[in-house]
Amino acid sequence: MAKAKSNVLVVSLGGTITSEIESGVVKQSGFYWDSKFFESIDDRFIYSTVAPSGYSSENATVSDYRRAINGIVAAVNDTEPEGVLVLHGTDSVAYFAQLAVRVLSHLNVPVIITGSKLPPSHRGSDAVGNVRLALGFIGAAIEGKTGSKTFGVVFNDSFTGESTFVHASSVTSPDISGDIKPFMDPEVKKKIDFRGSDYKKRAEIYIAGGGVSSSILVIPSVPGFPYGSVSLEGVGAVVIESYHSGTAESHELPELVRKAVAQGIPCYLGPVPSRGSIYESRKELEKSGVKALSGMPFEGCWAEAALG
Repeated sequence: MAKAKSNVLVVSLGGTITSEIESGVVKQSGFYWDSKFFESIDDRFIYSTVAPSGYSSENATVSDYRRAINGIVAAVNDTEPEGVLVLHGTDSVAYFAQLAVRVLSHLNVPVIITGSKLPPSHRGSDAVGNVRLALGFIGAAIEGKTGSKTFGVVFNDSFTGESTFVHASSVTSPDISGDIKPFMDPEVKKKIDFRGSDYKKRAEIYIAGGGVSSSILVIPSVPGFPYGSVSLEGVGAVVIESYHSGTAESHELPELVRKAVAQGIPCYLGPVPSRGSIYESRKELEKSGVKALSGMPFEGCWAEAALG
């Protein structure tokens, strides 16, 4: 007698893994795969698919997370799955996972959260590989009856190019280090030569007292940051910390940038990848006047702002 298949609930919350590329810009499509797609990856399970709340993860707020988690609880109560796979944007997945493990562990089912750095239709996308590994962990958890002890995030590691599992209580933002290859000058789009004549001039100016002498306002990449309450008084430059895909946007942030630029305050965005498609939200910020600093860690972006 054949063993009955286990039930797995797939919850789509948006992000790159449910996006498409249009004219070189990554946009939310509202798309998510159906049960037949997941069966083609791992046919050990019977799949139920729901999309209770969609949002771009770089725009996520605490309220978005509450609606998403409420939707997950409702779907689990309706379908009574033996495991849950959550599709989420990689930008703020660490924040979501840290909250979800605290709120959903009482369900006592294995939960794996995954996303992708590239849309599923993009050549070389990590989407399918991440889903396959995520389902592998769910299957092992169901077999071993580990319950909520298996609660983590699967993402594609920049250095190895392999899908990796991290427990939700330990997860930080998926690393960007392998995606920011050469340091690029935002003006001429060429690799930065720190020993070149341009940096020699900048060093002389900075040592002589040039560059930004007043405060640098750093805006962190935190879900739901209250951009509208930020004061620009005494600010010499603004550095916006972006999520790993090179995005950081809300309805209030572009307005803050426009206000700063109008006052002659330069605004920088980083770190952003030096290759790949540009996300819709980053495009909006660049239209507002942000200079995207590609190819360097956030501390490097801050240093560029200090140099003015």
